[in-house]
Amino acid sequence: MRFLIAAARRIRKSWRAPRRFRAWSPISKVVLAGYALMLCLNSFIGYFPARFRMKNEKFIFSKPMAVYCIAVATIFGAFYVKHIWEEFTSGKIDQRDAIKIYCYMNACGGLLNYLYQWTMCRQIVDLLNKMSLFRVINYFSVSVMSMIRAMTIVLVKIFGFPLVMQLTLVLYQRQKHPELSWTNTSRTMLPIISVSHLNNCFFCSVVISRAIFNHINKIISEILSEVNRLQTPSQMTLHKPYYRMQRFCDLADRLDELATKYALVNLYCLNHMKVTCFSLVISMGINLFSTTLGCYVQYQAFVDYVMLEKPYDISQALAHFVFLALPFLEIVLLANESQQLLNEAKEAGNLLQRMNLEHADIRFKQEVDAFWLEVCTIQFKLMPLGLLELDGSMVNKMYTTVAGFLLFLIQNDLTVRFSLK
Repeated sequence: MRFLIAAARRIRKSWRAPRRFRAWSPISKVVLAGYALMLCLNSFIGYFPARFRMKNEKFIFSKPMAVYCIAVATIFGAFYVKHIWEEFTSGKIDQRDAIKIYCYMNACGGLLNYLYQWTMCRQIVDLLNKMSLFRVINYFSVSVMSMIRAMTIVLVKIFGFPLVMQLTLVLYQRQKHPELSWTNTSRTMLPIISVSHLNNCFFCSVVISRAIFNHINKIISEILSEVNRLQTPSQMTLHKPYYRMQRFCDLADRLDELATKYALVNLYCLNHMKVTCFSLVISMGINLFSTTLGCYVQYQAFVDYVMLEKPYDISQALAHFVFLALPFLEIVLLANESQQLLNEAKEAGNLLQRMNLEHADIRFKQEVDAFWLEVCTIQFKLMPLGLLELDGSMVNKMYTTVAGFLLFLIQNDLTVRFSLK
């Protein structure tokens, strides 16, 4: 009997945590499910040698997970390093096969990501344990409907782009090498998915932060309207000074809470960037090189068709186009969302400056000044490793560089071609 009572007590204790989750808003539950999925994928790929301990409700470093991560990285590295070395020594690497070279670069980037993520394991665990994101979301009660567009973009980037690449490889292989199995394309896609996973984690944090900043700005806009309305001549004669002072004190309390939440979201986004900055830089470098190579390969194929009358492989050109367009779209999405995040972060300061403080209460004036000073001094920027700022100009900077490289390569190629004649 005592055994049954103890078992029932343990079962009740194990269900206490889920009961607390019932008070969460729907969007918090959705975000929690997304974070759980991302962390499971991180552990499955081998980037995150830690686990969640239910007893303390904290993430802790796990030796079995560390052994698993090292084993996954060892198998991954041994397979691709051996495969790349064999093709390099045998001369099977085709310089015009942009897809295979893109896969090999991602494999090398994945090995570097393993080393960097393991060194950042302690910071990642501390970030997850100190993360107050769900407390912020529950405070604002962000609706799921307001996140539909952002969630759609996230799902398309995480699942849609790899699926399109996989289908493209299957169709291209079926036409060129029908004897191979369709699972053979997984060898090409695995490094691409592995490297892009960390970037997807950062992209999700940018989308969530932008949605929260947007909600903060909506509340500040409501406060702005009420503050300016309370100081109109008609309202000042209608309401007594005590009522106006009480209302300003209530608004000051709301501004103080908003300033706290603003700082928390800002800190969360910047800390998340610190643990994924290396992967972001590696991916940008890979996309820069692969885009230059892919465009140059297509130029060479077209020139050979025009000048040397060689057959133009349309299926290969279409496959290369997909692997050029999707990385470009990923950069565009990241630049667009980052720019919107920066705009939302700066909009809070613009709204605070538009508040009329001539007849406002002294405490409310202090809160407005403190909040505005916080927005100005934070100088919210997204610069992974201090190399390139993530904003709307990132696309122009990267592809201006690609255009410069292409002009140099094309000029040299035409010089060699005409000199041989």
